Amino acid sequence: MRCDLCGRTVNYWAEDLAKVIDDPFHEAHVPPWGCGQCATIDYMSIRWHLPSAQELAAGLTVRRPVRQVVKWIWRDERV
Repeated sequence: MRCDLCGRTVNYWAEDLAKVIDDPFHEAHVPPWGCGQCATIDYMSIRWHLPSAQELAAGLTVRRPVRQVVKWIWRDERV
């Protein structure tokens, strides 16, 4: 996935994305979330790439899921 606004590129394994995305009918060409650096989804692009043996031997960096964090979002209400 690449952000065409700030230029950040992140590699994921397809198996990890399938595990993390809740919607089983999510379209493969649509990025599942926005850029973590500039916080926009408007400029995100996703493309499929099968890394070569040379890329893997050189040390390709792949972002992997570690654990899911659930947190509460609060708002102030006037009563």
